[in-house]
Amino acid sequence: MKTLLIAALVAQVAPFAGQGGQMPDPKQISGVPLPVADLPVGTVTARVIRGQLTNPIEGQTVELTGAGEPKKSTTDAEGRATFTSLTPGSRVKVAVTVGGEKIESQEFDVPTQGGTRVMLVATDAATEARAAEDKKLAEDAPVKGTVVLGDQSRFVIEVGDDTLNVFNLMQIVNTARRRVDTGGPLVFELPKEAVGAGMMEGSWPNAVAAGNKVTVNGPFPPGLTTVQFGYSLPLGSETITINQRMPAQLTQITVIAQKSPGMELSSPQLQGHRDMQAEGQDYIVGQGGGVRAGDSVSLTLSGLPHRPTWPRNIALTLAVVILGAGAWGAMRRQADTPAQDRRQRLQARRDSLFAKLTSLENERRQGRIDAAAYAAKRETLVSALEDLYAGLDREAVA
Repeated sequence: MKTLLIAALVAQVAPFAGQGGQMPDPKQISGVPLPVADLPVGTVTARVIRGQLTNPIEGQTVELTGAGEPKKSTTDAEGRATFTSLTPGSRVKVAVTVGGEKIESQEFDVPTQGGTRVMLVATDAATEARAAEDKKLAEDAPVKGTVVLGDQSRFVIEVGDDTLNVFNLMQIVNTARRRVDTGGPLVFELPKEAVGAGMMEGSWPNAVAAGNKVTVNGPFPPGLTTVQFGYSLPLGSETITINQRMPAQLTQITVIAQKSPGMELSSPQLQGHRDMQAEGQDYIVGQGGGVRAGDSVSLTLSGLPHRPTWPRNIALTLAVVILGAGAWGAMRRQADTPAQDRRQRLQARRDSLFAKLTSLENERRQGRIDAAAYAAKRETLVSALEDLYAGLDREAVA
């Protein structure tokens, strides 16, 4: 699954989940016009606040220019000034002066449908001082403490041709104002059947995937730290249970699973699930309560597509038998003649090619090679074996 599709899925699920993490800085959207459908045509509202949404400023005079003569309106108890009967298509902007600080909006066109909302954010000295203090504290030595996995963490599951691909999109939340030392790294223990574990783009650089573990080293900065990784589970049965230990408390579990015909998702930790679509593909979205640190998330997917394993097992068994026979033949010592030396070299080459073919099959089963590369390498090895056997036949005739 591509990273962009995962991001699209998470964005669609976000409105249905709890809102975790830090609130955005209102200064970043100050003066940016927002067209809305819930206002009458020709209406503009400007909300004036000091620093935060919880600090509206009442009694401030807001001026609108660009639509004929300048217009003025006074903010109400919610800090909102309203302008009506503006000409659609006219280009306007709003401005207010708070304590000697002038705050202006961008210029924008009055829409022909609906209205426009604008927020004008005045500087809050207390907020600015706290931000400066927070920055200084974040640079100080870390303190002992704990972190949690925020409620915007996600498990995204994709059904592949031969594997079940599991993506962990984790948000580590530090609510302290200083960096936190948890007394050691956070270690995500993956299922024992997991293969191909790796970090995803955008993940914190202090996280490393190795074997069946993902290790996240601290200390952890204030706010959110994003850790994203994935791994695969071989598809060999119609039911697979994923058990993955959480190194810190998970405040809310959310699972997004690609749905194949007849597939079901169940877990004692999910309180409910629903279906959704993204990019023309069906998904199951399940949500539940928290998971304690040290406990495992348990997810069962049933009705999965699977293939019988006996043809693969027989092929591998035959390969092992042939390799064993080749090794036994190569170790036989006969008369030291040039012809025998050539035959022994050919036999050793045959054993090497069979070993490479067996390794290639293992890579395909574990999902560590794509179909095109597998087909090309297999064709090369088989062709080399055919040529080698032709050489052995010529040696035998000679």
